[in-house]
This record gives sequence, structure tokens and C-alpha cells, in this order.
Amino acid sequence: MHEKWMQRAIDNALKAWGHTSPNPHVGAVIVKDGEVIADGWHKKAGTHHAEKDAITNAKEAGREDDLYGSTIYVTLEPCCTYGRTEPCTEWIMDAGIAKVVYGCTDSNPEHAGRGFNYLLQAGVEIEGPILEEECLAINRFFFKWIDEQKPYVILKMAQTLDGKIATESGQSQWITGAEARHEVQKLRQGCDAIMVGSETLRQDNPSLNVREIENPRHPKRYIWSRSDLDQNFKAFTQEGGATYCRAQSKNEWQYFLSQLGGEEITSLLLEGGGFLASAALKAQIVDEIQFFIAPKILGGEDSRSSVSGLNPLGLDEAIELENMQITPCGKDFLVTAKPVYK
Repeated sequence: MHEKWMQRAIDNALKAWGHTSPNPHVGAVIVKDGEVIADGWHKKAGTHHAEKDAITNAKEAGREDDLYGSTIYVTLEPCCTYGRTEPCTEWIMDAGIAKVVYGCTDSNPEHAGRGFNYLLQAGVEIEGPILEEECLAINRFFFKWIDEQKPYVILKMAQTLDGKIATESGQSQWITGAEARHEVQKLRQGCDAIMVGSETLRQDNPSLNVREIENPRHPKRYIWSRSDLDQNFKAFTQEGGATYCRAQSKNEWQYFLSQLGGEEITSLLLEGGGFLASAALKAQIVDEIQFFIAPKILGGEDSRSSVSGLNPLGLDEAIELENMQITPCGKDFLVTAKPVYK
């Protein structure tokens, strides 16, 4: 039963996908005697946290008396410090909630474990973690940023089964189907920043905006290029424009990521092309790959590959992957994994 309610809390958290940064996505549900009293989720930085949102919703629905002795399921350990809002621990105790079931602990040193201690001292029962892996996953951007003050980096590519992203001339639209492209829009929605290389900019002239998503939040745009480019490309003419990234060496990439982290950018999506993919992997900055693979074979010695760069001298230079998941996506499929660097 715990898993059922925690999954509902996760679903609540994801209703604000892409809108809470630099805060985490957090969802909650209050239950008593097997009945839902109220749902809640954190909607945007500076607004109610999920616990306060759920408690407020219960009160507004005339269920304040039912809060006493209830259980609240929350995806992340309740906060216990004053920030833009009051501590969630105080709201939980004041409401008379008897038990907190949590999904995962908060790695933020200001909160880690402290919220549980406050609640336990007040006589509130604590149980968890429940669906910990799933709760950690929805906030992997936040945890990387909190722990390292750098954004979580995703390398996304759309390719054929034989690893091609475009013809020799650069034609790439569309390799994957509508379902896969919609998933990419959701991925963009969740990321604070997006980057493409100069050749991708020239060939595709992308806007790097979020489309097909209700209430879109557009990521900050970056162009990886050693030299300045024509400012008439869509990425530059959109509201907010685009910023150059000049990083080449591993140290330069790390400095660039530190700059982004200082600007409260918690996630960076790399969308190609092959030379950017190669440079990012070589610099060991990629935390996760998401490769959308179409059941097509393009062929061609000079067709463009998803990862370019210098030719390796041996197979021992290959980057191994772990935690791989393969998910159907319409006629295509999505491969998600984490690079293992040597």
C-alpha cells in the first residue's frame, strides 16, 4: 500500500516538471484510513512546498479535522529550515499529522536527516524510504547541483540503428517519429539549459524552444563554437537569445559547468551534433545519455555519426555504459544509460 501512495506523490511532483528549478520536484499526498484527504506538490521556487500545499488544500476543502492522526506521503525528506517559505516540519507538526512516509532523504546539508530528527522529537512516526530509486531519479538534476554546484549533463541524440544522425549533406529531419520527438520536448522542458554545436545550428537552424507542451518553460540556449556566428539564426533571434560556449579542454568544460551552477542552472541538455557529443564525452562531463534510435539503416561512409571526433586506436578506448534502460517510443526506442569513465 505504501508504494501505491508514494507513486501518487511522485505523479504529483511531476505535475510541475521543469518549473521548480533550482528547487527539487516534490509531491505529497495525505491519507487517513485508506482515503485521500488531499494532494499537493511544489509548483515553483518561492511557492508552497508540497507538504504545505497538501495541508492547505485539505483545510480549504474543509478536511482540517481529518489531518489529525493522518499519514503524509512525501517524495523528499521534509525541510526544517526557514528560506523563502516556512519549514515543512512545522506545518506537519501543527497539523497533527501522525506519520511521515518518505521517498528519499535530502542531500542538502542544511536538511539531510535533520527534518526527521525534528519530527521524531515531536512524536511523529517516520517510515521510509519507499520507491527510493524513483524518488531519487526525478531529482537527479537537483542532487548533482546541490552536491557539486554543477549542472547534471544529458547527451541526447536521435539516430538510425547504424548510428547515423544525418546524411553527408546534413539532412536529418526526421530520423525519429512523432512520439520520440515529443519525448524530446518533455526533456527540454525539464532542463534549465540546452546546447548544440555550430554545425547543427547551420544545418538545422533550431529554435531550441519547447513545443507541444502545455505551459512551456524554455531552456537557456548555448551554442558550442570557437567563433561567432550569423546572428540571424533562430537560436539568437528568440527571446533571451543564445550564449556561446568556447570550452575545449576538460578544465575549460569544468569551469564552464561551474559558471552555470553559479547561475542556478541545475541541468544542461546537449542535443548534438557528433563533434559536440565527442567533445563532451572526451571531457567526461556527460552524466547520462538518451539516444533515440529509429529502426532504420542509413549507411554511407560519409553519413554523419552520432559521435564523431578522432579515430580511437583500440577498443579499450570505448566508453562503457551502466544502468541501461531500453524504452519503446512509438516505432523508435530510447536507450538511457550512464557513462563509466576510466
